[in-house]
Amino acid sequence: MSLNVTDRRRINGPQRSVEPVYTTKAVDPFAAGRLDGRALDQVRPIFIKTGPLDAQSLSAAAPSGSAYYEQGKIRVSCAVYGPRQGRKSNARMGSFDCDFKYAPFSCSWKRSHIKTSDEREIALMLEQAVAPAIRLEAYPKASIDAFVTVIESDGKAATIAAAINCISAALADAGIELYDSVAACSMALHGEQWVSDCSQAEENASACSLLVARMPSADEVTYLLQHGKTTPEQTQQAIQTCANDCTRVYAVICRYLQATLE
Repeated sequence: MSLNVTDRRRINGPQRSVEPVYTTKAVDPFAAGRLDGRALDQVRPIFIKTGPLDAQSLSAAAPSGSAYYEQGKIRVSCAVYGPRQGRKSNARMGSFDCDFKYAPFSCSWKRSHIKTSDEREIALMLEQAVAPAIRLEAYPKASIDAFVTVIESDGKAATIAAAINCISAALADAGIELYDSVAACSMALHGEQWVSDCSQAEENASACSLLVARMPSADEVTYLLQHGKTTPEQTQQAIQTCANDCTRVYAVICRYLQATLE
């Protein structure tokens, strides 16, 4: 025998719901030029500092090298451990592994400390972008691990590019042998124009995004990622512009690393 018991503490919703009508219009961030006044091919100001985590960790768990990277509102930190004993004892070449995570307060789409599939995918991107620059044959049976934390994000593609630049600075601080430092930059397509280093609002208003990571001295592209559809001519133009921006970012990283040696 079943009893029809009603929970008086529960407020029952309506049987039929109606989607609200939004009267506000979407704001175009490119209506009166860029919001921060930059040119279309201009990258946000960059700040780099190596060794911020080394000074705070005096124990045996201290990282071999670390870096802090700012690019506009983007803030990223990276700690590098290694070379240390790898998983494969008979490997002729070393391995490079990367861990990537957003801080719960870094962006609107990250609400928990639990790692998401997007973070695992970005970690794989970082490994593929940075590994070609490391002389892994010089570290047999060893492992080099990079741990990246995004403190504040302003543009998904731009944050990934900033993470690549931060890893390059941390690897140099750790004394890892490199063929060259990897510099990365991103672009987004708005209408018929490519815009460099977009913020999150600018990326949301764009139809396509492109990320390029390259070794400028070796003139070699290590990673290329595109979301959205473009013509071959548009893609070629974006890659060339991104390559020029990577050279500018590379010059900033090299000037800072040279200054730390003086």
